[in-house]
Amino acid sequence: MSERPVFRKATRRDAADIAAIGQAVISERGAAASGLPEAMTAEAVEARLAGYGDEGAMFICRVGGEPAAFAALEPDPREAGCFVMGVWVLAAYRRRGIGRELALMAMEHARAQGCEKLRGTLPAGNEAALSFFSEMGALAQAAAGGMQYELPL
Repeated sequence: MSERPVFRKATRRDAADIAAIGQAVISERGAAASGLPEAMTAEAVEARLAGYGDEGAMFICRVGGEPAAFAALEPDPREAGCFVMGVWVLAAYRRRGIGRELALMAMEHARAQGCEKLRGTLPAGNEAALSFFSEMGALAQAAAGGMQYELPL
C-alpha cells in the first residue's frame, strides 16, 4: 500500500529537503534543463525563503515522510501583478498528480497576493513540463533556449 502524499507550505526547516530535490533534478536533467539555479544548497534555499516575506512562497510534498517535490512562487520583479512559478518532482514520484497539487497550491497563494498571472520558463526538451503546464491552462511560446509559459489567474 503506497503512502498518501502530504502537501504544505514550506518553512525554512524544509530548506535541506528542497535543496536535495533540486540537486536530484539537476543531476537528472542537467543544470540548464532543470530550470533551477546550480547552487541548490540548504543555505541558498533558506535565504530565498526568508527573503520572500508574505508574497512569495515554496510548497513541499512528502510521501511516506520523504521529500518528493516542491514548487516555488516569486513575484516577478519585471512586472507588477505577475509571479514566476516552477514545480519540480523527483522522477520516482512523477505522474501521480503531485506536481498538479503543488501548482494549485502556488496558484491559490498567488491569487491571495493579488497576482493576475503566472509565468515561467520551460527548458528545451522538457516535453513533460510543457504538457503539464498546458494542462493547467498556460499559454506557451518559443523563447531562446526553450519555452516560456504564461498562465492568467
